[in-house]
Amino acid sequence: MEIGKISEPVDLAPGEWIEDIPALPGARLKVRSTNYKPYKVAVQGLARRSGKRLNTDEGVGKFNLATGAVLAEHILLDWDLTKAEDEAVLTENGQPLAYSKANAALVLGADDPHGVGQAFRNGVEWAGDQIAEQVRKRAAEAAGN
Repeated sequence: MEIGKISEPVDLAPGEWIEDIPALPGARLKVRSTNYKPYKVAVQGLARRSGKRLNTDEGVGKFNLATGAVLAEHILLDWDLTKAEDEAVLTENGQPLAYSKANAALVLGADDPHGVGQAFRNGVEWAGDQIAEQVRKRAAEAAGN
């Protein structure tokens, strides 16, 4: 990347749709980049507040669960679960679960024995990382690199 363009703003707020998510077969997620500044600030604050607890298995587990709320607030914008399979199948009254911030927070914050919450946290973070990589590649192409 041309050094003079390193500070040029990139609008990460609208998000993009991602498919073929390893942790969530058949699901499509609309997510922001994990480089979205409010997300990074929230995760860093969470890590600071966790402090030395991150040195224990219990602390890491609680941090992992807490990141679900941060992912729901800043990264996940929508989902399409109409073709979801395995852990990604979420229904309400027999229909695919509609996206809402409340449903996202519930799912991403779940510590369930079925592994659904963890699968969704992994899937949303992975999808956000894919957007971050796409943004980086577009910037490199625009810079002629």
